[in-house]
Amino acid sequence: MSKSTSARHLGSASAVLCLLVLVGAACKLSSLTRGKMNMFEGANAQDGAAKLKAKLGVDAVKVSRMEIHEDRLSIVVQDPAKPKNFDEYTYEKGELKGPKPVEALVFGNQEFTADKSRLFDLSEINLASVPEVCRKVVERAKVDEGKCENISIDWESARWTRTKEENDKTLADAREEFTRKAREGKLDGMDQVRKTLGDLVVTWRIWIRGPRATKYFWADAKGNLSDHQ
Repeated sequence: MSKSTSARHLGSASAVLCLLVLVGAACKLSSLTRGKMNMFEGANAQDGAAKLKAKLGVDAVKVSRMEIHEDRLSIVVQDPAKPKNFDEYTYEKGELKGPKPVEALVFGNQEFTADKSRLFDLSEINLASVPEVCRKVVERAKVDEGKCENISIDWESARWTRTKEENDKTLADAREEFTRKAREGKLDGMDQVRKTLGDLVVTWRIWIRGPRATKYFWADAKGNLSDHQ
């Protein structure tokens, strides 16, 4: 084999080796980038919700509850094809995983399957506000080195997102109604239970954690912070 031919072969091998190194570096960089995806920044939480909606292929995704962590977004939804079923989907590192079957709650002989449970529409949740909500809550918490650890979105008592004035009025109205029914002899013990269970709204609970303290705050479905802590 001539020296020129050997040189060409060596040059080709070197070029292929360089190409493989570059491809490997690019893959590693891509992996690192995906690994650093923060759900509390940018439109990452929105992107996860969009991918879930596309996977389910429905306009209205019915949700039982959601959890947003720094590295992932998890959503428990009603299966559009099998309305009795709950499924969990997780979005992390740019990928949507699921469905993972979720057991229905059972109380005695009553099974609360998805079709018998309280659900909300995914579009009701303003995920675009996640970064701003985290920023505001960190400022309000004043926790040393504190940062957003978790946002739980679920059904909670409406009092957590009402103003103090609204809660005072609601309490005064309830006392007035109780007194009136007591005088009329129309008290119903289960009536108050039904009202309490019915007075629920979709609520964010935002946890801020630092090395020395943890605090949580409330917000409504759109991410508007409450005065309660």
